[in-house]
Amino acid sequence: MDARSGLVLSVRQVTATFGGDRPVLCEVSFDLPAGAILGVAGEPGSGRTTLARVLTGDVDDFTGRLTLRPRDGGPEITLRAGTPRPSRAERLAAASPRVLDATDPVLTPRQRHADVLVIDDAPAASLTALARLRDRHGCAIVVTCTDPAALRGVADEVAVLYGGRIVEHGRAEDVYAGPHHPHTIDLFAGGSPGEGRPADAPGCPYRTRCAYRMGICDDLDPALDLVTVGSGGTTMTACLQYDRAVPDPALSAASGQAAGQQGYASPRDDVQPRK
Repeated sequence: MDARSGLVLSVRQVTATFGGDRPVLCEVSFDLPAGAILGVAGEPGSGRTTLARVLTGDVDDFTGRLTLRPRDGGPEITLRAGTPRPSRAERLAAASPRVLDATDPVLTPRQRHADVLVIDDAPAASLTALARLRDRHGCAIVVTCTDPAALRGVADEVAVLYGGRIVEHGRAEDVYAGPHHPHTIDLFAGGSPGEGRPADAPGCPYRTRCAYRMGICDDLDPALDLVTVGSGGTTMTACLQYDRAVPDPALSAASGQAAGQQGYASPRDDVQPRK
């Protein structure tokens, strides 16, 4: 895809700490195609609201880079912390979830001319109105919510946050065909949110809640990497069970049985090796 014509927003290595000992966002990166709907799902405390506020300029205490490519063909705009946003960058705009409740939503001039609308904490019942809003105004949309299942049939792409990190990201059809990260699997299975804070480094931050935990998870923090499964579906997933270089068995018999009962296997044997 040609980046100039195909992408409206690129987010690279965005990290926000707010002076604490644990990042609220940690090296978040993604690309948003023009006219696409990106659903960002995550339980309370996952960092999704902070991400929304970074995108719209309401949080300036972050590192990393945002690049906006206006749909009118104007020059791209690079946004960094501490740099005043030029007037054209106001076309990356926040909108209240209430705009999804109206058949003919009334937007402000800034929102109507936005290249990207950012809607934080949208209720599940309102998400079906996203496509109508996008089609009417021609903008791309980033929407955050708690439950990734609510984005089915609505989002073009889905990203799942845990502890300020993207742990799974892919085309919606691939994520729904078979979620791969244990946290995504837990969310789809209706797991209770907020059962524990991310585990401290080193190691995987989800290991204390994970049904597929291996010994090596205590030592290695998995990177977000491409997983190709079955007939060609792909997602970016941060989980060691899909890494062929990991010597430990990915799943115990008990964990594999539990995953099957939930309706989602953890399909290491169905995963093509990373190149």
